[in-house]
Amino acid sequence: MTGLKSAEVSRREFVHCAACATAATSLAIPGAAVAAGTPALAGKEAMHEFAYGAVKLTGGPIKQQFDHIHAHYLALDNDRVLKVFRENAGLPAPGPNMGGWYDQDGFVPGLTLGQYISGLARLGAATGDKQCHDKVAALVDGFGKAFVAGSNPYAGPKAQAQWAAYVMDKYVVGMIDAYRLSGVEQAKTLLPIIIEKCRPYISPVSRDRIGKVNPPYDETYVISENLFHVADITGDEKYRQMAIHYLLDKEWFDPLAAGQDVLPEKHAYSHTIALSSGAQAYLHLGNDKYRKALVNAWKYMEPQRFASGGWGPEEQFVHLHQGKLAASLKSSKAHFETPCGAFADLKLARYLVRFTGEPQYGDGLERTLYNTMLATRLPDSDGGYPYYSDYGSAGEKRYYHQKWPCCSGTLVQGVADYVLNVYFHDDNNLMVNMYTPSEVTWTRPGGSVEVVQETGYPATDTVRLKVRKAGNGRFGMKLRIPAWSRGATLRVNGAEQRVTPGTLATVTRTWKAGDTVELTIPQPLRTLPIDDQNPNLVAVMRGPVMYVGINPWDGVDQQAIPLPGALEPMPNSDVAYRAKVGDRNLVFIPYFNVDTERSATYFKTA
Repeated sequence: MTGLKSAEVSRREFVHCAACATAATSLAIPGAAVAAGTPALAGKEAMHEFAYGAVKLTGGPIKQQFDHIHAHYLALDNDRVLKVFRENAGLPAPGPNMGGWYDQDGFVPGLTLGQYISGLARLGAATGDKQCHDKVAALVDGFGKAFVAGSNPYAGPKAQAQWAAYVMDKYVVGMIDAYRLSGVEQAKTLLPIIIEKCRPYISPVSRDRIGKVNPPYDETYVISENLFHVADITGDEKYRQMAIHYLLDKEWFDPLAAGQDVLPEKHAYSHTIALSSGAQAYLHLGNDKYRKALVNAWKYMEPQRFASGGWGPEEQFVHLHQGKLAASLKSSKAHFETPCGAFADLKLARYLVRFTGEPQYGDGLERTLYNTMLATRLPDSDGGYPYYSDYGSAGEKRYYHQKWPCCSGTLVQGVADYVLNVYFHDDNNLMVNMYTPSEVTWTRPGGSVEVVQETGYPATDTVRLKVRKAGNGRFGMKLRIPAWSRGATLRVNGAEQRVTPGTLATVTRTWKAGDTVELTIPQPLRTLPIDDQNPNLVAVMRGPVMYVGINPWDGVDQQAIPLPGALEPMPNSDVAYRAKVGDRNLVFIPYFNVDTERSATYFKTA
């Protein structure tokens, strides 16, 4: 492997870079990527993401969680987060220990620092919060000094021995987002230093990981996505070649592209996040194999999903047609690795929207967002974070048994990315992918377009879109009509237009400021069976939202309940329902509204 010399800088030069970084932060344009390092890509997109800052959340449960996570991570103590790296380098290390996974003797020491930096940069770019950018610059500076001074790149022996590629990837994504979104030049300087210092510890070949506990643990095949970005930023071809080298072609992309379902028994999260590496391979190399692999992976994941959209009980894809999902309700309390799995799933859905423009991926994205990432328990002040979702008959939202787990990193990245899920565009059309109170600014050759979305969805059925600025007015608007919907109606300035479930309803006209689009999507209660071997074991859905029975009693999952017909609305509530079961009331609420109550997700239906 390549040594460190070509990428090293002196400590004096590095300190100089640190001073530059603070100035650069004040000049950063929120939501705009740094112009350098964004080359023309070979893979074709049907739709494009908006940059951070183009979409603003203005209300509803998604914004409520977004604001809470913004505040929580902004308040993390810098010295505490940097302590393990400073100790590793023999530098003064004020502040208390983090504990849990994060410390030098933890499971993966220092594992999530890069993700905290990444998430804060995304939040800063999405909201224009300069304090996020300042915190990013300070964390990059503290980490960079310790990283350069340390004799090895890892904060503890376990990370060095078992998770070398995994941890390097987290460092790298932090520096990418610090540079591109917060304008921290020091992060660009650090990128080649980090990679070259970590490379001697990383397997020279990409190794697959099977299941939850079977070695090898390291996930070399997840690093390619960010290495492609490093090549863009640095202009160094060797990082592009490194990205290509670590793609898991033989075991993953080749069979998927050829139409083989190779999901069963594979580690669920790591292989799903590896699909993002395939997405960047498609964009950078233009090889359609990787796009086909993503499309087929999604198809094979569909029967793996719980009603929530989650998958992978005990972190493992199951064999189909054997009732494995139903069996897991009694054998496990770890049904979906949340938020990590949600982060991977939402990224996959966005890539597929971009590559195909098809609404089915928006349907899946919406279901996963509402019932997994949005439904996680909020963190505490001392490293307590959610990890698994529990869909059993006495499910609880618990913290992971060790502090500062991997999901503390994907939580902030995934929630910061909420703004990327709502709208997409091509040259001539604005696609409305999610229905949530928000505003979008679309800068295009025909003049700036601004659209405001007002809605109480999913609690209510109606969405109102108003054109605030129309530019030259010559664009279309595409609204996702969910495949589960029946009887949806669309009105443009009061005139009704026909819509079809599972399609994009396209409105093409010459728009002017003040024009309105009203979409009504009725959301009758329905059920989804857990798998094809247990068609009468079902979860309750209303629109994209999974409903659960709260405060369930022992044996409730064994009683036959005629769902959804037995449900009636709770008085004075838009969201709660109840069923009379013998002499008891079983109350159903959205899973994302459950706090510390126990809940049951699946029931036998008459």
